[in-house]
Amino acid sequence: MNKLSQCKIVLIGDTLGEGGAERVQARLSVLFDSKGINVHHVIVRNIIEYKYAGTLFNMGLLKSEKNTLGNRLHRFNELKKYLAKHQFDYIIDFRVKNNFLQEFIIANYIYKTPYVMSIRSFDTNYYFPENNFFAKLIYKKAFGLVTVSKALEERIRRDYGYKNIATIYNPIEKEEATLELKFDYQFIFGIGRMKTNIKQFDHLIEAYKKSNSRKHNIKLLLAGDGEYKKELELLVENEGLVEDVIFLGHVNNAEAYLKQAYFTALTSKNEGFPNVLLESLVNSTPVLAYDCESGPNEIIQNNQNGILVKNQDIDEFALAINKMISDKGFYENCKANAKPSVEKFNPEAIAKSWFAFLKLE
Repeated sequence: MNKLSQCKIVLIGDTLGEGGAERVQARLSVLFDSKGINVHHVIVRNIIEYKYAGTLFNMGLLKSEKNTLGNRLHRFNELKKYLAKHQFDYIIDFRVKNNFLQEFIIANYIYKTPYVMSIRSFDTNYYFPENNFFAKLIYKKAFGLVTVSKALEERIRRDYGYKNIATIYNPIEKEEATLELKFDYQFIFGIGRMKTNIKQFDHLIEAYKKSNSRKHNIKLLLAGDGEYKKELELLVENEGLVEDVIFLGHVNNAEAYLKQAYFTALTSKNEGFPNVLLESLVNSTPVLAYDCESGPNEIIQNNQNGILVKNQDIDEFALAINKMISDKGFYENCKANAKPSVEKFNPEAIAKSWFAFLKLE
């Protein structure tokens, strides 16, 4: 037997649906399973939307309606028993961390197996406490940390001093669209959670308004849901864009929109490694994105597969939109380069990076 077929790994995440980190967890499970690894999942909330491989321990099913302290302690104990029972070779943890006392206990006393923390956002407050001394200690027993971009890796090395840290990009896999779209107009596509304004769809709406898009009957389609959506809808109404900016809500088949979009746009405040750019490019759809921290400049080859726009500059974003619309030769070149440009993110390459990091090769 080789090392892979003897290996047993558990992937721990918030859900298996809703967002990019969760999609990556699901994809990695399929990838690991295809290599003969015995894969398990633990999820905290009962949300399952993505195809995954392996055995699932759904802690969300144990959660009571009132979520009492007793119920939380029960779930905590069940996690401890599950990990002890299965004696995993590695734990890979994809969760964001909000309660750092709890996370310190989990990382140092519940995880008895070598564990890897996956750091997925340039806003490191999601993963590290503000107290720098505590931040340097919380993962001291970790096998290592994996980031999703070089910029994020450099930041964590600099700010927290962790040594065994590596960048492993998200695997990209082209999924076939099962939904056929029929529009009598072209559209720019934006997608992301709207729980907060981290994706800054207000910037995209303003840039769209300033651009020449409407003169060419190009609309803006926004997919996603959350509390902040109401503010965005009010903005669209106040700007007189109700007929031009369309809110799709949560979509289960984003591939169909990514495939048919004129281009995909991203105006985030910050990112980790934006999957949407990869998923757009693998569908031969060019991208426009702020040069925010972190990820876009490690994906976009400026003026080759899309445009990397000066960070947080709405006017520059509007000009980039205009260039995509008016310069047909430029657009067709970006479209032709889109899919080949993401070949380095193919699953086989990403699998090799993980196996090297875990010393399984």
